[in-house]
Amino acid sequence: MSERGGQGAMDRFSRVSVITASLNTGEFLAQTIESVLEQTYGNVEHVIVDGASTDNTLEVLKAYPHVRWVSEKEEGDNGVHDAFWKAFHMSTGEYIVYLCVSDGMVDRDWFRKSVEVLERDPQVSHVWGLPQYMMEDGQMGKLCFAEFLEHPPPQKTDFLSFWLATGHGFESNAVFRRSVFEACHPRNVVDERYRLHATLGFNYNLNTLGYLPFFLPVVSYYGRIHKGQRQDKYNAMLDSLGKMYRRDVDSYRKNLLSGKVRHSFRDGRSEIIKTLDAEDLKSIRKNVLRYRLKQSLQRKFKRIYDRI
Repeated sequence: MSERGGQGAMDRFSRVSVITASLNTGEFLAQTIESVLEQTYGNVEHVIVDGASTDNTLEVLKAYPHVRWVSEKEEGDNGVHDAFWKAFHMSTGEYIVYLCVSDGMVDRDWFRKSVEVLERDPQVSHVWGLPQYMMEDGQMGKLCFAEFLEHPPPQKTDFLSFWLATGHGFESNAVFRRSVFEACHPRNVVDERYRLHATLGFNYNLNTLGYLPFFLPVVSYYGRIHKGQRQDKYNAMLDSLGKMYRRDVDSYRKNLLSGKVRHSFRDGRSEIIKTLDAEDLKSIRKNVLRYRLKQSLQRKFKRIYDRI
């Protein structure tokens, strides 16, 4: 449990488990841990699985006795994915936050706000906010999707049309129900197409299986840009998987709107609450066209603005 997080009425709610994988990123680890400690929601645990780091990571971990951690080398070509799953199985919370080791929370009330939504609305599977870049030296950078603060994306079942048009996804800013995370997050097995880019596979599964998101207009976490990131080392592979994701989204959209596949929405317990019919598909077609047109115009205006 968080030692500095706020106590009180919110503690009657279920635990939030933050799961983190680390490897030789000790210079950022303390700030990541501190950002979780600063959350005002009291019932929080932080689980860190370290891949046998040789820097100061273990010294940092020992300085925070509330953190549950192990340090051991992961085998295979995708150790970070195995580490996250190991952290998940070590965790005990009903809600899961997937937090990379160099990232951290910005809004001190983020867990509290998210749990309030999840406890109030059993249909919601995960709550997400906005990320902001942080430079290696700790300076805050660009806010991602700033337009959502004034013009929020659609909620719950209405989000499907938006996703079909844009492929927009979420990562560690979201607070997920444990059962939803377990059902949708890709495993590190040879026949899993997204095992080397689990975030994309996670988003694809969440949306095609019909789980309902809820957006809060909050800058919830930062994502740090630094040397040695996985994105730099495996840029070509990740770019290829990103293109595969976009093709998969396009394919699902075409199959859904042509009636080749049936789409069902699920609540937070994975129970089907609605299956789309022909009238629903008419509305979705219109919304997808509207969102794609809007996205196209935004790209054109951005290109014009960049030339000024």
